[in-house]
Amino acid sequence: MTRTAEHMARATGAATSVTKASDVWLRQAELGLLVCFAAVSTVNTLVALTADRRREFALLRLVGGTRRQLLRMLSAEAVMTTAVGVLLGAGVAVAASGAFSRAVTGSVVPVVPGAACGWVVVGAVVLTVPAVLGSGLRAVGGSAAEVVGGERG
Repeated sequence: MTRTAEHMARATGAATSVTKASDVWLRQAELGLLVCFAAVSTVNTLVALTADRRREFALLRLVGGTRRQLLRMLSAEAVMTTAVGVLLGAGVAVAASGAFSRAVTGSVVPVVPGAACGWVVVGAVVLTVPAVLGSGLRAVGGSAAEVVGGERG
């Protein structure tokens, strides 16, 4: 949003408070805190959901699935989860940024740097894949018969 406002300010020659360095720094600090909160929430959710499937993984091992096959399945799930998350997040961002851009510039197309989009995808991959695979490795370990026969938890 800041880049869209800066683009509009340059195009019209107007100096607005949106482009002041102190305002931009404050927005970036706020965004950084929100990203950290979102990262912790995402990792906690993925680890809890994957660890909760321990009995499912044990049953798959008992019917003949190998640890390697389970890890391949978890890898595919992690990639699909990342892709769906990025696409849904992009959809929400396009709606919000488009509304802001339309209000400021009159066009629904916001000014978005390509590098920022790339970093969002990299961040999603770095958060999702290790969280799912790490908790999956822990959940797959141990004796499958004990996991299935014992209490859930």
